[in-house]
Amino acid sequence: MDVATKKKDAPASGTALNTFYQSIMDAQPEDAEELILFEESNPELIASFYPGLDGIELNQQAYYMPPIATHPCEIVLVEVKNDADVQTVADIFQARIDMGADNTTYPESAAGWQLYAQVQKSGNFVCIIVLPEGYVIPENVFEA
Repeated sequence: MDVATKKKDAPASGTALNTFYQSIMDAQPEDAEELILFEESNPELIASFYPGLDGIELNQQAYYMPPIATHPCEIVLVEVKNDADVQTVADIFQARIDMGADNTTYPESAAGWQLYAQVQKSGNFVCIIVLPEGYVIPENVFEA
């Protein structure tokens, strides 16, 4: 649940989020089972997982969710339009991790959120990544 920040190596505005997503997928061990994530675009569903994010102006956004909503595995990448909103987005993503890690709601998945979830930011790019045990979260997702 660490928040990593690198300003000097921040990607250029407009860098396609699918580039970062693909680099996450490419970093996975060869012997790992393929991750099944679906791109999500339903605004109501997104707002239910990330309350407050719909009030932030984003240049671009990409949501990749598991087929089973309670499974701790998702990748969300956004480019925030205004510098002043970057920390707010990071806080929204951290709240999602905290909610997943709360073992009173879905105790069977809480450990995954506690151990294998993190928020990263670089410049105006912010992401939340939660992957199952045995998968790799790159140290700096935004170095594609």
